[in-house]
Amino acid sequence: MSQAELARRANMAASTLSRLESGERRLSVDHLAPLAKALEVSVGELVASTATSRAAERTAPDPLDLDLRRLRYFVALAEELHFGQAAERLFIAQPVLSRQIRKLEQEVGVDLLTRSSRHVELTPAGCQLFKDAQPLLATANAAGRRVRRAATGRATLTVGFFVGDPIIQLVRAFDAMHNDVDTDVERIYWSDQPGALLDDHIDLSFVHLPMDDDGLDLAHLYSSPRLALLPGSHELAGRSQIAIRELANDPVIQHWGASPIWDAWHNVDPRPDGRSPRRGPTARNLEEKIEAVGTGRAISFIPASVTAAVRIPAEVTAIPVVDIPPTEVYLAWKADRRSEAIRDLVATALATLPAT
Repeated sequence: MSQAELARRANMAASTLSRLESGERRLSVDHLAPLAKALEVSVGELVASTATSRAAERTAPDPLDLDLRRLRYFVALAEELHFGQAAERLFIAQPVLSRQIRKLEQEVGVDLLTRSSRHVELTPAGCQLFKDAQPLLATANAAGRRVRRAATGRATLTVGFFVGDPIIQLVRAFDAMHNDVDTDVERIYWSDQPGALLDDHIDLSFVHLPMDDDGLDLAHLYSSPRLALLPGSHELAGRSQIAIRELANDPVIQHWGASPIWDAWHNVDPRPDGRSPRRGPTARNLEEKIEAVGTGRAISFIPASVTAAVRIPAEVTAIPVVDIPPTEVYLAWKADRRSEAIRDLVATALATLPAT
């Protein structure tokens, strides 16, 4: 074969390869033949391998293309670990939830749950997705809120609070002086701090220390003495005050989702003698905590401000603990959020809320 013919075929092969790389799929046999020759395969083998590659492109799951609605369903199921309860919470039928979770598993290409007739458990992959999905959904929700705010042309602040925090007093004082800003409020839990702030789910929040405040600015608001929540049948239930050493043998409630430093501090762990209290059941919120105490399974501790905001049932008694430090309550916001509305709300809080 002449040099000219070799050069012509090489040019045709290079041209064909370039057209394939650019996405062109309709090529004649005359165009494919030089490329097949260069690759030392038949034209049929080249066409077959190209078709297989395209099929793989169509069927392979895209790990970045996750359905947010299915993620919300999965998070609800991961929190409930029960299909019926999660479906009721989501206001959908249980078979619908099951199908959507199956489709999510197909999207990510792994099993997220182990299922039996009685139990639902997260696989290691499910645990990882549950951990990653929560901030992802919060960020998506925050983006939606910001878009809607921008459409109104008005500034809006979302303020988080724990039960017992003076959110009503703060919002009323702020609204009286700043009627150009819309204020939304949202209850948060110990598992939400500081994540709800860092992922822009809320703009500012009451926070109860200790916590990791990296990336946040904080303003101290007040201190609240801590009380022990005891079952009404507890031997110390009739006392007007107690010392922490008197509770050395009582199991304490674990706080689901709380940071280890927060959970340890709120359970006074370690105790003054250096020992750790016995671990009791886990609660996800204040209501579950009160229920666990009322049924005699453990004790716990709360800020005194909480007792003024919730009904403590007759089966539970709250008694001041005289020798443990109070809960320190701050207002926190992201350090890179320096809007005029945030500045004004912080100033209002410092000017109007009592120090104790």
